[in-house]
Amino acid sequence: MTTKADEIVEAVKDAILSHRLLPGTQLREVSLGRLYGVSRTVVRQALHRLAKDGLADLTPGKIASVAQPSAKEAREVFDMRTALEAHVTQALIDRASKKDFARLRAHLKQERSAFAAGDWDAVRKLGAGFHALMAELAGNELLTRTLQELHARIALILQLYQHDYDSHVACLQDEHGEFIDLLESGASKQAISLLKRHLGKVEQSLNIVDIKAAGDLPLRRALQGDGEGQGPG
Repeated sequence: MTTKADEIVEAVKDAILSHRLLPGTQLREVSLGRLYGVSRTVVRQALHRLAKDGLADLTPGKIASVAQPSAKEAREVFDMRTALEAHVTQALIDRASKKDFARLRAHLKQERSAFAAGDWDAVRKLGAGFHALMAELAGNELLTRTLQELHARIALILQLYQHDYDSHVACLQDEHGEFIDLLESGASKQAISLLKRHLGKVEQSLNIVDIKAAGDLPLRRALQGDGEGQGPG
């Protein structure tokens, strides 16, 4: 059964993956309690879960906020992601079925449709979702959960270090298509090589500079879609 704490956690994660909720945004207990009609106790439960996943900073005496990964952590996260997804790639080549490849192609079709429609929230979530689906199809539940957590942290890193993700979307989607072809043909070395280039392209375009906290941005707009100005970024 989904609880109110679950609802808050998933809403925050969704807003992060969509690049609507910025690093440093304050997660005020009172504001979240009003938005979801819950007590501060329930909000604290959600915040502690987000902190455990590396998505919220809980510093004693300070207001909770969306995490701001350091430059060092950013590099470590990408390094870990590459290692895990290389393992996923080999697992897919070893055991994936025609049905699995069909699911990957169907997902890619959704990515391209969202891009054609200019639905940037969906584009960003589906881009990360392709890699999450890979892990799911590899059949390792723990690995799947770990990568889902990394993908949310990477969404924060992309925003924090000013990655121009949107300008690369068409190329990244083409590489997803090429990657599926290599998986299906059993070309292990080529698939892993493409994966590393694909992830490396994103990491290398990071602009690591000193940043300022985003402050207390309107949580209602980020979490519930109210307000204007949600362009491609």
